[in-house]
Amino acid sequence: MFDSGYPTLLPPGVNRLGGKQKDDPELSLLNSLGANIWSSRGAGLVLALDCSLLILPMCRNILRILQQHLPFLAFIVDLHSNIQFHKIVAYAMLLFTLIHVNAHYTNFFKVQMDLQGKLDLAATQIHYKTYAGLTGHGMLLVMALMYSAAKIQVRMKNFELFWYTHHLYFLFYLMLFFHSYGCFVKTAEGVCKGYHSNYFTIPAFCLYLAERLIRFFRSRQQTTLTKCIVHPGNTIELRIEKPSLTYAPGQYVFLNVPAVSYFQWHPFTISSTMEEGFLSLHIRVVGDWTRALSTLVRSSTSTGYERDIRVCIDGPFGAPAQDFYYYEYTMLVCAGIGVTPAASLLKSVWYRYWRGAPMTVRRVVFVWINRDKEAFAWFKSLLLTLESSLPASFLDIQVYLTAALSPDDIHAITLNDSALPPLSAPEPAFHPLLSRSDSSSSSRSTTSTTKGGNVDPLTKLRTPCKYGRPTWPAIFAEVGRGVESGKKVGVFFCGPPAMGKGVRKAAREASSGGRGVEFVFRREHF
Repeated sequence: MFDSGYPTLLPPGVNRLGGKQKDDPELSLLNSLGANIWSSRGAGLVLALDCSLLILPMCRNILRILQQHLPFLAFIVDLHSNIQFHKIVAYAMLLFTLIHVNAHYTNFFKVQMDLQGKLDLAATQIHYKTYAGLTGHGMLLVMALMYSAAKIQVRMKNFELFWYTHHLYFLFYLMLFFHSYGCFVKTAEGVCKGYHSNYFTIPAFCLYLAERLIRFFRSRQQTTLTKCIVHPGNTIELRIEKPSLTYAPGQYVFLNVPAVSYFQWHPFTISSTMEEGFLSLHIRVVGDWTRALSTLVRSSTSTGYERDIRVCIDGPFGAPAQDFYYYEYTMLVCAGIGVTPAASLLKSVWYRYWRGAPMTVRRVVFVWINRDKEAFAWFKSLLLTLESSLPASFLDIQVYLTAALSPDDIHAITLNDSALPPLSAPEPAFHPLLSRSDSSSSSRSTTSTTKGGNVDPLTKLRTPCKYGRPTWPAIFAEVGRGVESGKKVGVFFCGPPAMGKGVRKAAREASSGGRGVEFVFRREHF
């Protein structure tokens, strides 16, 4: 079964890798084992390449530098899909590991049966007493732990398990280097005939190690937690000052709170802009770590000792939302706490608009879907500010509530819908600059007032809240009608994968609708 199966399982290129060994007269003894020895060697060489490629996309600083200084790369290769590429390489590693291991087990069986006494070591000794055998089994164990904990079901329920097991990578690569040192393929005289795979695995690992050292020292720079805010909907906001940190809208950072866990770092998208003078992170309480953080924040806030909470920030790192200003027409589609990159971008747009700074963006469509009505309070002041200061022709706000309302909520909305007075001028929201009064403020404010000037009784916005799930084809068709033929629309999505698939499908269908408008879908990955 193994003799007939492996050559067909391996791609043609991998089979050709075995040609060097097959035609080598010094390896005639091992070649007598047949196709399995070539399959194991070819798959092993592919694994060495995979181990190099696996860690390169996790060099986040290099990717950020490339995105910052070579922006044209965004139209050639999606640097923000580094996590997806990392996963693809991991799946390839799993496939070739199965081939490599099964072929070797067959090799050891044949060594015991056909080459007994012709090699220096017995099959069991090769298997369990050599560098190659011991490190190979050790790497199998590490892979079993890492792959099992990397499943999305495990990550969602116990992120800490994923975090700790994934940091076994150091042990894995250490065993990988010794694995090739314990050479299995030797001549009759005992001379190793290796492919020197460490020539590219060690440099890649050293590059990643340098990346981690840079991140470590940068994360230890002065950082101060200045304010903690407890929002409705089981969400907290941390406002942090770090003088050495500069960031762009849409980027994300890794947060560490030693009082919660000394070793754990969790990614969060920045929800503020540099103009605000601080860094804000909105954190939804959904897991063990965030629950512990919420308990710490609430207790410290009630006693007034929130500044005593030590926090460490690593970053910032690039994200798809950074490409926002490359497009004239954009859509920000987010669900729940996925609104944070959109909030940062909308604040940035507001500052540029009021300062008269050059901006390629001509129109923004903001779609926010929430399951809980309390979530709209997270950025209520920001949306009120945007509604009153940006024209509706520039910014289109659409909010959706997908959960069913309680009878009390329906009763309150019915009573208050006609009783609420028109909204005159919103109170200053996310920056004191709004307190200035000039003639342009009132004129721009009137352009975004809805019919009748009333506010929505649920969200308190002038934009009416829509109930139920969005109809994506209709939304994309409406956006496409307002875009000139031949233009591209950047669609930036942050939310659950299932919803992302629907948005991506609608964007693809709208792009092939015949109007010549292309919707470019970009999704946040962590």
